[in-house]
Parts: sequence; C-alpha cells; structure tokens
Amino acid sequence: MTKLLCLGELLIDMLPQDANNSAYLPIPGGAPANVAVGYAKLGAEAAFCGGKGDDHFANQLSNALAQYNVNTDYLFTIAGSQTAMVIVSLDETGERSFGFYRHNTADVLLTQAHLAHINWQEISTLHFCSNTLTESAIANTTVKALELAKANNKLVSFDVNLRYSLWENTNDIASNVKACYTYCDIVKLSRDELNFLAQHSDTTSDDYIQMLLNTGVKLVFLTDGPEPATVYHSAFTLNESAPKINAVDTTSAGDAFIAGVLYYLNNLGSDLPLADKLNDKASVKGALHFALKCGSKACLAKGAFPALPVLADVL
Repeated sequence: MTKLLCLGELLIDMLPQDANNSAYLPIPGGAPANVAVGYAKLGAEAAFCGGKGDDHFANQLSNALAQYNVNTDYLFTIAGSQTAMVIVSLDETGERSFGFYRHNTADVLLTQAHLAHINWQEISTLHFCSNTLTESAIANTTVKALELAKANNKLVSFDVNLRYSLWENTNDIASNVKACYTYCDIVKLSRDELNFLAQHSDTTSDDYIQMLLNTGVKLVFLTDGPEPATVYHSAFTLNESAPKINAVDTTSAGDAFIAGVLYYLNNLGSDLPLADKLNDKASVKGALHFALKCGSKACLAKGAFPALPVLADVL
C-alpha cells in the first residue's frame, strides 16, 4: 500500500512569460497538488483531497490532475466558489515572489464532512502544507484530517511551506504550525522558515529542531536553496549537497523534493516496513539523495506540474 493522499490547495499559478513579468500564463499549481503530481509522475499512486471552484478554471485543474494520473475522488466542487489564484513573479535568478488572490475561495471551504468520504484503507501517507492553517475553519478541517490519519495508522508528512502574505497576523504562524507537529512523522522546512519559526518561538534554530524531535517527529528535512540539505533524526544527522544546476524556475523545487522523499520511502530502498524505514539510516540517506535529485530537476523547466521529474530523470 503506497498510495499518497495530498490535502490542501489546488489553484492557478499565473506565471510570467517574459523577463519583465508583463504577461502571464495560467498554470495549475498549489503546493500539495504539486506533491501529488510529483509522486504520480515518479510512478506511484497519488490522490488529491481539496475543494475546487465551479468557475472557469475548475475543469482546467481537474483535467490537469487527471492528465498526470492523480486520483480526484476526493476533489470536491464547492458550489458558488471561485478558484484561488497566485501571481508568481520571478527575478533574474529564478527566485519567486507571490501575490495571492484567495478570499473565500474553494480551497479554504473544504469541510470535515468532506473528509468522511476518504477510504483510509487505500492510503499509506497523508501529506499537507501550512496554507490550510491560515484561517480557522480550514485549519480545523486540516487537524481533523491529521487525527483521522493517525487513528488509521498512516504516515503523516508536513511541508511547512510558509506563504506569509496569506496570514492575517504573522504572530499566529508559529503556534498554528506547532499544533500540527504532534501528528507528524516527517516535517520539511526551508532555512528561512526554520529561522522565522525559531525566532517567533523565542528559541534558537537548533533548539527548534530538537523540539520537533522531542514532540515525536521522526525526520526533519531542512533545505537551503543551493546549499547542502540536512535531515535530522533523534539518533543521527545526515547532510548532502544539492546537484549544481542553472535554475530556470524554482516554482516546484521544494514540492519535488518532498515528493521524492515520500516516493523513496514508500517505494524504493530496503524491504523494511515504512515505519521502520524512518529509523533506518541507510533508508533515510537514500531518501535525501533521491529527493535532492528530484528538486534539482524541477528547477530546469518553467511551471509546476510539467517541470516535476519522471523516474527516468532521477535514477
């Protein structure tokens, strides 16, 4: 059983078509949707759970997931709602900035009643991000999903993936994010996110990592752009340099990375049970190496879904 369920936002990325960010193309995206597609493109089963609007973009989003073989049984149409949108601007190095159009959109209108449709017996892993923690209703739905996943003995993965402009009060971020850790087996952070959360928790970055492990998180993956990535376990720490590339677009790099981690642990490496792989140094090292290759490959093309690698690209 290796099926991944990604929970969260499915939206339209408006990607710039020239160096001046003066023309844009609507491309399906959303961090958890990217992870679902990344996992499926590597060759395993993935499903997406979230709300979609009943506007012009809804069919484009559904069709895009289907094109990449992501199961949409848990993609629910929210009547009268619109699709969230983000304007992505790229600088000369390929780094992104975001402008969100996300008020009462379909992605924040998923309810706990929708979760009752999930067949947990066909799922191995639940993955989510912090964009469904920014408002109380969708945050409550997210926490309910985490409770259901743990009650059904599923692995839970959390890519914190902070988008600060989505939060009405950035002082709420650290506490809302921390409340989810008790359910999580894997947490992914960028260096900037770690520094922000540590500062707003009145602690150091090292102590924040230790807090995560003390909470029960098995693996903490820390990425730092082109710098070496690190994975922390209570019994060991591993790091590895990212492949050297000339980035075209970093839009889906972090999503490709965590999709790679989850794919490797669920489908590659040793024959150990999934839960045991989280404590096996060789398995974790293999996952880190594989994920870095996935993240780097995703930077070599524009967009999200199309840029995510297939298995042949990274073996």
